[in-house]
Amino acid sequence: MTKAELIEKIAKDADIPKTIAKTSFDSALDGIKKGVNKRNPVLY
Repeated sequence: MTKAELIEKIAKDADIPKTIAKTSFDSALDGIKKGVNKRNPVLY
């Protein structure tokens, strides 16, 4: 499933506009990335 398909499914399931679904999806991904980076910091 592509990102666009996931956003469309979220919007449909939650009965919200796609723009709000995209913002929520991006926010969730950002939170996951930050959590992963805290556990596995990239050391240069």
